[in-house]
Amino acid sequence: MFALINLKWWDGLTDFQQIVFIFAATATLLMLIFLIMMLLGGVVGDADFDGVPDSIDGDVDIINDDPVSSFSGLRVLNLRSALAFFSIGGWTAFLFDGVVHWAIALLLGVVAGSISAVGVSFAFKLIMKMEDDGNLEYSNAIGLQADVYIRIPASRGGNGKVMLTFQGRYVECEAITDDAEDLLNHTRVKVLAVDNQTTLIVTKNF
Repeated sequence: MFALINLKWWDGLTDFQQIVFIFAATATLLMLIFLIMMLLGGVVGDADFDGVPDSIDGDVDIINDDPVSSFSGLRVLNLRSALAFFSIGGWTAFLFDGVVHWAIALLLGVVAGSISAVGVSFAFKLIMKMEDDGNLEYSNAIGLQADVYIRIPASRGGNGKVMLTFQGRYVECEAITDDAEDLLNHTRVKVLAVDNQTTLIVTKNF
């Protein structure tokens, strides 16, 4: 009976509503999953999970490449912002379809999604800044393992970012490397030293 009611509800939706519902529902589910993973990561820090690879190999790091994803200091082109865009934008378009023309509903969804993506980026930037504003002694991170968050160019060709737990906090830190290859997003690295007091020198060769 429940399945029949759901089928009738689905068939009563317009094609446009069905499409945006799929995008919105999928993005919302993924957002919840990543939120849970982030909370677990903040609790367990550098704990390893069986079956989860420490790094993802690849030649291109589009989502977290600074020139592409940064705007006025905000990383607006990353996974969590994209999920916020499709989730909020999708639900907005879904709800407004039938009230206004589908094209206007789509436009409202794009606007709402864009605002939410920028908002999420700003919120995470603020959270990271608040975490970094404490009295962190970066030398305490030497010897610890971290995960690359923003690609780190090879041979000190530029700064990237890593996420790690030290002094009881899960923080984002600037990082450079002497390795001959770029360190891509999700690569597990080890902190070797500190440069300029707040920049970690890391390597994947350990």
